[in-house]
Amino acid sequence: MLRTILQAYRAAYGGLSHEVWILSIAMLINRTGSMVLAFLALYLTNRLGFSMSAAGLIFSVYGLGSIAGAYLGGRLIRPLGAVRTQIVGLILAMPCCLMIPLFSSWSGIAAAVFLTSLFSEAVRPASNVAIAQFTPPEFQTRAYGLQRMAINLGFSIGPAIGGFLAEIDFVWLFIVDGISTGLGGLFLISQFGFRRYSKNSSAAEKQRSAEINQNSGSPFSDKPFLCFLGLIILVMLVFFQFTATYPKYMQDHYELTKPQIGGLFAVNTVIIVVFEMLFLNVVRRFSLLRMIGWGCFLLCLGFGILPWGTTIWWAILAMVVMTFGEMLFLPLATGYVAERSAGRDQGLYMSWYAMTFSIGAVFAPMLGSSIYQHNQDLIWYFSIAIGVVVWAGFYCLLRRLNKAEKLA
Repeated sequence: MLRTILQAYRAAYGGLSHEVWILSIAMLINRTGSMVLAFLALYLTNRLGFSMSAAGLIFSVYGLGSIAGAYLGGRLIRPLGAVRTQIVGLILAMPCCLMIPLFSSWSGIAAAVFLTSLFSEAVRPASNVAIAQFTPPEFQTRAYGLQRMAINLGFSIGPAIGGFLAEIDFVWLFIVDGISTGLGGLFLISQFGFRRYSKNSSAAEKQRSAEINQNSGSPFSDKPFLCFLGLIILVMLVFFQFTATYPKYMQDHYELTKPQIGGLFAVNTVIIVVFEMLFLNVVRRFSLLRMIGWGCFLLCLGFGILPWGTTIWWAILAMVVMTFGEMLFLPLATGYVAERSAGRDQGLYMSWYAMTFSIGAVFAPMLGSSIYQHNQDLIWYFSIAIGVVVWAGFYCLLRRLNKAEKLA
């Protein structure tokens, strides 16, 4: 039995290039310090005395910076290259993050948060394009799964440590986050250098070939892709409650401590690290859009059942449901964008895909915090409704694409 398990893991991780592992390790280093967003709502409300609505607006400012950063990152990929765009974004994000605790006014914090998100989110489309450049199409879904696993592993370590650092002093969250962001950029420099193409000749050839085979086709002329983006935006309104109302609800409704809240995020990552690559290796035989639809539904359902319990065990169960939805949704959605944008301008496609995350980061806190102040449970019931709508939307989109293929 042990031999069968080991063979399954070997099959799940096999075929991924050295460059994909380097890119994923860089994300791990960066995300290991990612603890600010998980506790920013508590920092703003408990330490600085902001209201939930004022704190929600700070998250919206972060989202605005994310939109600008995602667009900027997509635009920089052509002149700078995918790897160098990541390096620039990470290095510039470091001092901005370190500046946040120097301010106590809403406007000062908002400005520092905006700059932090502007540069850090420019990394997202560049990382996705770099992985597509270094990976054959048949391995791309698992390559994005490895990327997501690295991000989540870091994100579990970050909030888990951050929960204890917050008990000492919230300022340590910003220091550790900023340093880890800069280290991620330095690691990429050490492995790839700062040239447009990798120091490794074969890796550089892969990048050149991928760029030569692209054209300037606009995502706006791709109607199915625009429908895809609209559905993703709806899911992001739910997903970004993770950093907006979710920690506050864990404190208010479940009466959890900061370390316990950090531990819940760790549950998410442990499941992803242990099971995601195996999971993706099994579901790759099914339709991407169908699996993405089910992943979105499960993610929303995990949030939706939160009001049905009051114990930490129920909170863990809800996190498990969310996590399995996330494992289906996020890597498969990125893989679908890579597949859809093959032979087109991948930078722009990935940029607009990344902007759906940013749009969610803008509107989710505003909507979530407003609804939360009116009724703490209502936001979670809306999540279930959104999950059903999005599942139906992906089902219709798949039928439309299948019909178009038959007519072609």
